[in-house]
Amino acid sequence: MNRSEKQMLKIALRNGVLFTLVLLVISYFKNGMIYYNWIPIWFLFFAATGALRYYYMNKKSKD
Repeated sequence: MNRSEKQMLKIALRNGVLFTLVLLVISYFKNGMIYYNWIPIWFLFFAATGALRYYYMNKKSKD
């Protein structure tokens, strides 16, 4: 795994965890419950969008 892939993985994990926690807190204050069934879906979505954003910005800066 090269340096760029490690950086993308780190950004994807950080993005997934951070925004999942934010959404979890917002949904808890709104509904008074934590929906544990949605956590993996939220994490995968936010991790994928973070990795795609990093890939796009990295590719755009190289051009």
